[in-house]
Amino acid sequence: MAGGLVGRSRKVAEKAGMKSSRFGLVAFWACLPDALVCLCSAGLLASTLGIRFLNSVHWPTGGDTASHLLYAKLYAEEFLFSGQILPWMPEVFGGLPFLSYYFPLPFIVIAFLSKLIGFAPAFKWGTFLAALLLPGAVFSASRRWLGFSWPAALFAAMGAIAFLLHEQNSIWGGNLLSTLAGEFSYSYGLLFAMLSLLAWVRAIHFGRGWLLAALLEAACGFSHGFPLLLVGFSTPFLLLDGLFSGTRQERIARFSRSLGMLLRGHLLAFALLGGWLWPMLEMHPFTIPNDASFPVSGWRDLFPASLWPVAAAGILGIVLLLSPRVRRAWERKHVVALCFLANAAGLSAVAFVGGDRLGLADIRFFPPVWLLGAIACGWLFGQGLDTLLGGGRCRLPLALGVAAACLGLTGWLSGQINKVPDWGLWNHSGLQAKPQWHNLSQLFPAMHGQLWSPRLLFEHDPANRDLGSTRSLEALPMFLGKRPVLEGLYMESALLGPAVYQVQSEVSARPSSPLARFPSGSLDPEFAARHMNFLHADSLLLRSDKAKTAIEASGRFERVAESRPFALYRVKGFDSRLAEVVRLPLRFRPKRDWMQDAYAWFRLRSRFDAYLPVYVDDPAPLAAAANETGAVPAVVEKSMQRHQLVFETEAIGRAHLIKMAYHPRWRLETRGSLHLAGPGFMLVVPQEKEIRLVYGSTWLGQLGIVATALSALLALFLGLRPSASAPQPPEQAPDRRSLLPLVLGGALLVLAGGLLVWRSPERAYKEAWEAFNAGRFHEAAGCFERAYDLRRPPAKKEEALFWLAKSMERAGKMNEAKQRYRALFEQFHGYWLPESVYTYIQLERRDGRSSEAEPFVRWLREEHPHNSWTQKLRDDPTN
Repeated sequence: MAGGLVGRSRKVAEKAGMKSSRFGLVAFWACLPDALVCLCSAGLLASTLGIRFLNSVHWPTGGDTASHLLYAKLYAEEFLFSGQILPWMPEVFGGLPFLSYYFPLPFIVIAFLSKLIGFAPAFKWGTFLAALLLPGAVFSASRRWLGFSWPAALFAAMGAIAFLLHEQNSIWGGNLLSTLAGEFSYSYGLLFAMLSLLAWVRAIHFGRGWLLAALLEAACGFSHGFPLLLVGFSTPFLLLDGLFSGTRQERIARFSRSLGMLLRGHLLAFALLGGWLWPMLEMHPFTIPNDASFPVSGWRDLFPASLWPVAAAGILGIVLLLSPRVRRAWERKHVVALCFLANAAGLSAVAFVGGDRLGLADIRFFPPVWLLGAIACGWLFGQGLDTLLGGGRCRLPLALGVAAACLGLTGWLSGQINKVPDWGLWNHSGLQAKPQWHNLSQLFPAMHGQLWSPRLLFEHDPANRDLGSTRSLEALPMFLGKRPVLEGLYMESALLGPAVYQVQSEVSARPSSPLARFPSGSLDPEFAARHMNFLHADSLLLRSDKAKTAIEASGRFERVAESRPFALYRVKGFDSRLAEVVRLPLRFRPKRDWMQDAYAWFRLRSRFDAYLPVYVDDPAPLAAAANETGAVPAVVEKSMQRHQLVFETEAIGRAHLIKMAYHPRWRLETRGSLHLAGPGFMLVVPQEKEIRLVYGSTWLGQLGIVATALSALLALFLGLRPSASAPQPPEQAPDRRSLLPLVLGGALLVLAGGLLVWRSPERAYKEAWEAFNAGRFHEAAGCFERAYDLRRPPAKKEEALFWLAKSMERAGKMNEAKQRYRALFEQFHGYWLPESVYTYIQLERRDGRSSEAEPFVRWLREEHPHNSWTQKLRDDPTN
């Protein structure tokens, strides 16, 4: 097949006597198998998705894709080509630093493609481009960089296809279902991570090529952070290669050369990423960790059915290594590459086990285990098959064996593909084809506005899937003249995210509550109206009958338009302005853990009505502003631009709340001071009539841009400079002694993974629930207490503490239970608080301490008047 094709092409060229064009023709035929594998695999995947719909002009939807649409369109049509690489977006979350905590490369690709084929097809092809190229890239890198036989490279590519087509999950990343759900940046990151890992193996083995590895590593970083972490932390395993091989001087020279290349490559990649990565690291205190853990329901979650034959082929390849003939066919670079990929996959699995304790989403670490494992299995099987069937002049047995294996795997995969074609049809048929889109669009004239109009809040309702996705409403600014909405997609970089999801829960029958550290509340129309006025949102879009009934019964809203099942409401008495003089007293709070404090202030009535928190380490300069009183003059909006806000005020020296999300890149260019206030707004104390705020770069951001430019010039220079070729290392059969460090590195990973599993808070939590459900409440309490001690995110600690208290209550330890319930509502302010207070009240009454419980009764009624536990307390006949 591919190998025979290349050999025959050489013979044809020689017979034809082509001297000047001989090598060009041979090179063309040599590259043809790579192109065929790439085109065939991409065509197979594209046909599974539906090529006709990929080329359509309809707006794509489905999962997060429906929300990505807004950002990609603005980036392609307004931001990128006007020089706004990292723009400010007032359209969502009360202001968002776009691409400050997300990844620019896929959006840049989509923007350039849109100039060629139009935005809608460009968005669809751009989101799937990395996935379509992955199998071909695996084949070429395995064959050209590492010198694997063409069957090994082909089976590695087939393993990548099996990984892409698995349907075990749709949010972990990497596979087509995850890409259809909007995880396309992860696909880019995984592609470049795989290429970077293989390029580093090649560079370390041959002593050259580190520049290519560094460039691929930088591309990985521009695409997604989790694959970049894998590349950065796994490449040191390559330093273990050959630590026990050769003389002491040879070992030192080999280690020094490898370390030098890794340091140069990683530093270059870090500098190339400077304009984006450095500011992201600088802004880490102003981001929300996405550290939700996703429980594994069974072994199939970790071993999808589409990968079963790939794993079986890998096991067969290991069995074939028992043959000396097969072992002799493995060159040293092949074994090093295999061990390195195994160690990288092991490191990724360890990170998966400990991800939530690192403050990271654990599921993002596991897809590389599948991909790298599939590639390794392909190498094992292909090399063995090539050795056994490829000897001699006749290659027909090998070709037939490869064809049979490929057809068998293709047949298996065809039986496993059930969701991808349907999801592709649903997504790419477009918003316009969705059942309720026409009804929603009837309300667009009533909702229409401009970038500085009061914001729009909408109910979260799972029924909105008939709009293409529950997130379709997040793209409404596209259709409403850029009128901003409160809710968006990139919640990790949205300082107002906790407040936004809290008010969303107050108007939703079934809220989303996506932030693990900030669990939201429940329907509360009266508080929602006050929160909306504070957040400069005057309009509310509802769908569910339950929410409509509650909103209309509150008397705080008026219906202004309806197109069933949707209804649009306005807040009565709305008087908010984007900039206004603060009426409430200021209370100065430390910056440490400010987001938790601001969230508690926002959701508790007693705090929200009493003061406005301002987060400063030295409150002395603000003392005068805190004591200013008197008439409250209006603040005039003089000039409103995306990156510059200009107001005029008569209240010089008084605190002004700017209802735009705070970010360190905002600078006050007039006299005065700029501060962070709750729930994440900017607070300005002006010392002149004009207030001018400009969004730009910090000094570190500017330094990062310079580093990116200089390192790009350096990379160009190094790439064009003629360099002396490093001596080709002689190919040696791998010996056990030289590979021992790599094997020991893998063993250490297994040990680390075992320890993490043993001390996993989720393991303790699962054991606690097993004991609780079995009625072993004493045992359950011990396990819940261990989970509480081990968990880090506050919301997860709160959950474990609640069930610890409940277990003690069920075990008859009432005093200990009351202590835990009280500890919960004194330390936490999340989802479990109302039920904890209610249960504490009941236990106190049961102990004859009704008078002691009365303050908590009043507190629950005042702070959570519409909560179901408050209603249950109100309905209690003993009250």
